[in-house]
Amino acid sequence: MKQKLLTLFLAIAASVGTLFAQSGTCGDNLTWTLSDGVLTISGTGEMTNYTYAGSPWYSYCSSIKTVTMGNGVTSIGNRAFEGCSSLTSVTIPNSVTSIGSYAFEGCSSLTSVTIPNSVTSIGSYAFEGCSSLPIIDNCRYADTYLVEAVDKSLSSYTIKEGTKWIGSSAFSGCSSLTSVTIPNSVTSIGYRAFFNCSSLTSVTIPNSVTTIGNSAFQDCSKLTSVNISDIAAWCKISFNISSSNPLYYAHNLYLNGTLVTDLVIPDGVTSIGSRAFIYCTGLTSVTIPNSVTSIGDYAFYGCSSLTSIEIPNSVTTIGQSAFTSCSGLTSVTIPNSVTTIGNSAFSGCSSLTSITIPNSVTTIGNTAFSGCSGLTSITIPNSVTSIGNSAFSYCSSLTSVTIPNSVTSIGYYAFNGCSSLTSVTIPNSVTSIE
Repeated sequence: MKQKLLTLFLAIAASVGTLFAQSGTCGDNLTWTLSDGVLTISGTGEMTNYTYAGSPWYSYCSSIKTVTMGNGVTSIGNRAFEGCSSLTSVTIPNSVTSIGSYAFEGCSSLTSVTIPNSVTSIGSYAFEGCSSLPIIDNCRYADTYLVEAVDKSLSSYTIKEGTKWIGSSAFSGCSSLTSVTIPNSVTSIGYRAFFNCSSLTSVTIPNSVTTIGNSAFQDCSKLTSVNISDIAAWCKISFNISSSNPLYYAHNLYLNGTLVTDLVIPDGVTSIGSRAFIYCTGLTSVTIPNSVTSIGDYAFYGCSSLTSIEIPNSVTTIGQSAFTSCSGLTSVTIPNSVTTIGNSAFSGCSSLTSITIPNSVTTIGNTAFSGCSGLTSITIPNSVTSIGNSAFSYCSSLTSVTIPNSVTSIGYYAFNGCSSLTSVTIPNSVTSIE
């Protein structure tokens, strides 16, 4: 009976507004108070990431009209205010650095929000369904966050200057879109931002962009070129990984309108980001400066026209699949600074005839040279302690291998499919052969 009365009371309170102040905790050091439609959050720290039904004010969600956060709040959790349909305004302090996914989803009465410069991360669909937000230049905005294109039949869009974020699925399904102008103020292009823009043929990415979300250009079947103005800025972009990667099948990279074939990465660049030049099939050569210390995962994956590359002594890390399927690559010299050759780093480099592995390398990763069918010989230095699974599988031209005394383990299928291999010397140091 008590439980039924409590349930009835909560239902009445939610439908007619908060009858008296409610309060509780919403993080390790955060508290909340709801009175007369005003939700006040105070304290210092992160708001707990919770689903809609698990939020501490869930039972009173429909009565919340205004949210005010103290200057100690550092994050807004996933789905924190989802479904607060009466919420009209929210004050986000300068202390907040992140807004979670679906944080304000379904806040259909929200008319304005100010996103401070302190915010560096906004999750997917944070303002989805906020239908009362203002429309500017045929786009709905939550301050500097572009929520969605309102008229999806337009053939071109010029995103207004000052826009910082292009939200998840913002232009998804704009099948007539042939061109879009992205201003230099944009730093992030969200998940599926241009998904299924089937008429989009090219896109210019400004130097300001540092993040391109997963599947941002998925199913843009006519997208064949990407134009940039600064190679150094492009190297810093962070791509997410999937078979529907943003720009995954773009095939060509243009620098100020000119196709990039001989890539010269400028001095000062310290790392080449993951998937930075993935499937840039127009590339024939790459020059990497001594300032670069790491080559990211999938950095040159599928650059099938790349014939040569010199890796400087400054590089200490070659990432997973960094040069996978670079089928035109004939020779590679790995510098003495590298200690690990990542998984699949050179797999599928079918034209590779020689490779020099320095004494600094201790680990050869799984499938590191798998499918290098042109490789006839290889010297494994005394520094190597482990050879990964399928490391040299299907190196069909490899005739002999000498494994040094430093090696203690050889992974399974390490030399599987090496049909020309006539001799292998395995030292007593090896204690494990899979």
